[in-house]
Amino acid sequence: MPFDEKVSATLSALGPQLDVFRFAVSSTLERAKTMLTADSGPSHAGVALGNFASGRIDPARFAMISAGSAPLDAASRTAVERAAELLETLLSDGNNEFVVEVKSGTSPAASVRARLAKLGSVFGAASLIELVRRRVYDPVQHPIPIEGHPFEKWTAGERRIAPPLVVTLDGCDLEPFELAPLLDGCVRLVLVVNGLCAPAPLARLISPGVFVAQTDDVSILAKSMDLDAPAVVAVMNGPEARFIHDPRRGGAVWQRLQVSNIPSSIPRKPIGTRSAWQQRDDLAHLESLAKQPLPLAPLIQDGSPAVAGSNADPAERLAAWLLDQSNFSVIN
Repeated sequence: MPFDEKVSATLSALGPQLDVFRFAVSSTLERAKTMLTADSGPSHAGVALGNFASGRIDPARFAMISAGSAPLDAASRTAVERAAELLETLLSDGNNEFVVEVKSGTSPAASVRARLAKLGSVFGAASLIELVRRRVYDPVQHPIPIEGHPFEKWTAGERRIAPPLVVTLDGCDLEPFELAPLLDGCVRLVLVVNGLCAPAPLARLISPGVFVAQTDDVSILAKSMDLDAPAVVAVMNGPEARFIHDPRRGGAVWQRLQVSNIPSSIPRKPIGTRSAWQQRDDLAHLESLAKQPLPLAPLIQDGSPAVAGSNADPAERLAAWLLDQSNFSVIN
């Protein structure tokens, strides 16, 4: 399926992480094929050994040794064959599986969950193949669904090699709080936003360990590739706020957050589920996170805050007097 220029550029930037996931898929597929080949019996082993082994090596014994133990039972072999077919289909689809097109008026989070469950089938297939390899697979005791593996059931290790997703959606459908539960491990969501959008929806997702950005520059994605943490980036083309929150930039939020643009117009109308007040509050939240703290007031010799004379604010003068009268001291 052909992609537009913006989606293609995004997929190119996500190439390194896509390669990690594809390697996991191809490695699992190779294990499945090896098991099926080794379990094909003496006739296949004899063909593989060739004329040189004729009369020297017993194909039946060689097949059993290469398989590691007794041949697979019918249920195990069928399960491995289904897993191999699923993995081959995933690899043959190219980048299609990593692009989620959200229909207008529907939930982006629901679409992302459905795609992650489909891609998570790789992990279900890997578990099944390992059970078969150890000859402990039982379809009754191990009902592993390889057609779908919900994100909630992924292990911490599986979430660290999660495939990135490019999500195309209408700006009015972007609801940040629905995406928050998906930000774990090394999950990377790139939202290609079309049309009118709230000015700072992703500001609500800023937290110490998550890479969050609203941008019109796809090259910013490269900054999140070597980060062992989740990331969500909205690629926008309107007047929305532009910012980058990089967890590596410092311990305080104002050190990690770089805001390059705040819309000049004040939101007056609702956009999607975000009311005008919520949009204004999103912007205020973003600005408050980016604000650097004021330096501490200097202290006089007795440890109380120094306040200017008659020109000082009356409330500050009163507070200083009360502190002095209460004999409180400030410990450095």
